[in-house]
Amino acid sequence: MKVDPENKVKIVVTHSGCPLMKKGATIYLNGSLIDYRESAPVCVTALAGIYPWIMTARFGIESPAMGFDGNYRVCCPDKLVEFAISSCHPAPRF
Repeated sequence: MKVDPENKVKIVVTHSGCPLMKKGATIYLNGSLIDYRESAPVCVTALAGIYPWIMTARFGIESPAMGFDGNYRVCCPDKLVEFAISSCHPAPRF
């Protein structure tokens, strides 16, 4: 298995009870950078809370033991927003 830390990551809001993050909002990461041109606004608290799954997707790891079912499905620390996190292959260069 080749582990590549430069996969582009897609984060989609699948449910939201938060006024800051709307259902359907999508955030794209290119490596460790947010693609601001393509992304909706993102809550930094949510991003920090879901970062382990972001890194897992960034490295292209698909682990059922970590809840992978085509996406990683996780909540923000406040449990107000649910996300689907996945790798986008191949990672484009900006």
